[in-house]
Amino acid sequence: MIEVRHVSKTFETKKLNVHAVKDVSLHIASGEIYGVIGFSGAGKSTLIRCINLLERPTSGEILVDGSNMCKLNDKELRSVRKKIGMIFQHFNLMRSRTVFQNIAFPLKDSGLSKQEIAAKVTDLLKLVDLAEKKDAYLSELSGGQKQRVAIARALCMDPEVLLFDEPTSALDPEMVGGILDVMKQLAAEGLTMIVVTHEMAFAKEVSSRVIFMDQGVIAEEGTP
Repeated sequence: MIEVRHVSKTFETKKLNVHAVKDVSLHIASGEIYGVIGFSGAGKSTLIRCINLLERPTSGEILVDGSNMCKLNDKELRSVRKKIGMIFQHFNLMRSRTVFQNIAFPLKDSGLSKQEIAAKVTDLLKLVDLAEKKDAYLSELSGGQKQRVAIARALCMDPEVLLFDEPTSALDPEMVGGILDVMKQLAAEGLTMIVVTHEMAFAKEVSSRVIFMDQGVIAEEGTP
């Protein structure tokens, strides 16, 4: 499903160049949950942001389901990105909209009718166990509930790949279990997931395979 070929990413500043990712190659099979662990500054988040080209690699190639991301024009890239959902550390939700409106937002130009959108969002709310919160605003939600809204929003486009960038780091420990349950359910449905986390127990619990990144390179790879 995902192939990363000799990818490097360098950030250039006036004072120095930061080599965030250095010649990384990896293969991720369809339906696999791939954990990425390591210390802060190891290059974990930069790596997954390269996969959907939020960061364009300085060198190397990224293939997602056979499409070479680095060779696509803007229109083609937008089309392929619809297959790739991303869940951010700090949710990236809209405070002025309800839970229902946040989840439905990516569907506004999908061609679906209001009834079809409502049915789809209702199903996703059930999946993430937030059906009773559909009319609530973000100020009324806990951190764990906000993260579940973000997951539902990412799922509304029926992605084949989900990228999680530190999905539990902004959560209290007791909220992590709810996110873990949702991810296990998605895994059972065969979704391919890449999970960046600094929490070893979470990586062990959710991942089928794990890489340990250190100073921009893959230091180790194996089962949890």
